[in-house]
Amino acid sequence: MITTQRIPSPLRLIILLLGLGMLFIGGRFLLAPEAGEVGFGLQYQQPNYAFHAIKGIRDIFSGLMILLLAWYHYRHPLLLTFLAGSLIPLTDMLIIWYTPGSNLWATLIHGGTALTLWLLCYFLVQAAPPSKTNSSEPVTASVKRISSLSESSDSVLELSILPGERTPWHYHELFSETFRILKGELTVGQGDQTLDLREGQTATIEPGQKHFFSNTSGKECLIQVTVSPGNQNFEESLLIYKGLAKDGFASTSGTPKNLLDLALFIHLNDSHMIGFSKIAEPFFRLLARYATQRGRLAELKANYVNS
Repeated sequence: MITTQRIPSPLRLIILLLGLGMLFIGGRFLLAPEAGEVGFGLQYQQPNYAFHAIKGIRDIFSGLMILLLAWYHYRHPLLLTFLAGSLIPLTDMLIIWYTPGSNLWATLIHGGTALTLWLLCYFLVQAAPPSKTNSSEPVTASVKRISSLSESSDSVLELSILPGERTPWHYHELFSETFRILKGELTVGQGDQTLDLREGQTATIEPGQKHFFSNTSGKECLIQVTVSPGNQNFEESLLIYKGLAKDGFASTSGTPKNLLDLALFIHLNDSHMIGFSKIAEPFFRLLARYATQRGRLAELKANYVNS
């Protein structure tokens, strides 16, 4: 039996627009085959209209599947559809790449489409509802500001890292970040090494150094984070981050479920992505700007920073 699991509204809107885009591309292949062929990245002196019909109906089917699964909040089937369906734009990219006289820009578009599907898979996974923990001890997201930029040169906060909570590889440009374990265990990636930190141990991440953290112990971890030089936005990002998690608006990994909230957190936190995911940075900057203009940032500060 297929069950529904609600997809956050901004993510669902993006997926629905993707489905409509697929319907447009498929319809163009059927109604304007020459234009569709050029848009795909190939152009022949004698177009094969059978190919246009095959390509068109494939895209219409794909678009309808995306629209229906997103509309009815079938998150798991949608995730698997995107994961398996990414083979299509990857293959299209290779076809264009190895065809003499083909369009290089179209090659990049097909590759970008595959990357977009993988990013949507990531966000669909992050949007999963919280799973039950086997621990008998109740755990809840918490954060406490020990020292603020307004009081000293550094920002110092104490926060809980819940079982299953993790971050992807990223880096900061504006400050160093020191983790000190007060309770429990935490895995920290630092450059090319991975550290398993226990109570009393520390790790300092320098500006520009890639890192991540992950709590795989099954128990709550309590840490103290020191940011040098202090950063007001960083302080507010953690207060918002943990406030959202405490109210149930974050996934088990700690990622905000609302795409606009995630974009604002990345912006405030001065987080920069690593590898292929770096392509998504301009998209998140636009979302953060949009969310700020819409008043979402002011709303989050009122709920979790100034309360």
